[in-house]
Amino acid sequence: MRLFFRRVRYQGIDHDLDMIRNILCSSSFVFTDIFFLSLILAVFTFVSYQSIAISSLIFTGCYTFCICLFIALKKWLRDQPD
Repeated sequence: MRLFFRRVRYQGIDHDLDMIRNILCSSSFVFTDIFFLSLILAVFTFVSYQSIAISSLIFTGCYTFCICLFIALKKWLRDQPD
């Protein structure tokens, strides 16, 4: 069965992996991901607190904390020498 499939060249795989890495590391993808994770957390905590105000406070707090953490990590990791 191995004879039927050609080996994929490393350059083709490397180009595909670079495209995926660029998408996953983009700031807009991270902000969207943080938004949906904060929204899911807020929805799940709404069941236990039964309050829209507390759920929105949890959403805002989680979203703000995660964005500040992302910006701090991005700045900290960018400033390091290679």
